[in-house]
Amino acid sequence: MKIVKNGIKNADVFHVYHRFGQSSLRHSLLKLYRYGLNSMIFSRVDLVIANSIYENRILCEDFPKFRKVFMIPEDMDVDEVKHVKHDPVEPKRILYVGALRCYKNVGKILEGFAHLIKRGDTQYRLVIVGGGAEYASLVNLAHNLGISSFVEWKYGLSRQQLLCEYAKASIFILVSSLESFSRVVYEALLIGVPVVVLNFGALSNLVEAGLAEGVNSLNPSEIADALLKATRKTYTKISDNPNAFLNWEEYSDKIISVYNRLLERR
Repeated sequence: MKIVKNGIKNADVFHVYHRFGQSSLRHSLLKLYRYGLNSMIFSRVDLVIANSIYENRILCEDFPKFRKVFMIPEDMDVDEVKHVKHDPVEPKRILYVGALRCYKNVGKILEGFAHLIKRGDTQYRLVIVGGGAEYASLVNLAHNLGISSFVEWKYGLSRQQLLCEYAKASIFILVSSLESFSRVVYEALLIGVPVVVLNFGALSNLVEAGLAEGVNSLNPSEIADALLKATRKTYTKISDNPNAFLNWEEYSDKIISVYNRLLERR
């Protein structure tokens, strides 16, 4: 979300509101943060801009007395991504891109992938792109699951190298429950990579629209089933759902329009 403040020196403050904390400690701190938003910040705010339908909904639910929430979908470099040719390779590559943190549930992806391999589907590889505090424990988990030889770990890729990973992938997976909008998911969809996401939370609308495969839980067997389904089904193209995001020019126009309207009130 983007908070546009009135009478405060720093005009813009950027946050992503997830509703839940990434750990029990952070969730406790988030309760204090909510109180601060309600009592000290929102009373001095002209407008809150949500970056997705989901974030708009949870802001309205969690702060019902604040009525000035406006939704502007995230911006994407649509032209750059659309020019990437989807050309999946063998063995089939299952791609994750993002931080290696507990709330991203990368460990659950590893467990689901291990379930797939143990079924005898050894023509798959799991490619994990990203870094973070969980790296060492995740590498150890892959070893304990007996799938180390099937997993590739990548970090610090250039933009072109990352786009190449999208292009080669047969499936993209993200099962984090703490997202308001996922740029990497939309990039994968624009390139034409089948996507597996949670069937609840911020990305459940993609499943409802026929754009992605959904999982109802983090059960390894269900994740493995969803990965197999994603390679066999045909999904609606994201280009057929133009309200999901904006290109940079559209986003800039909407933001400038909002600011102009606020200035006109003063």
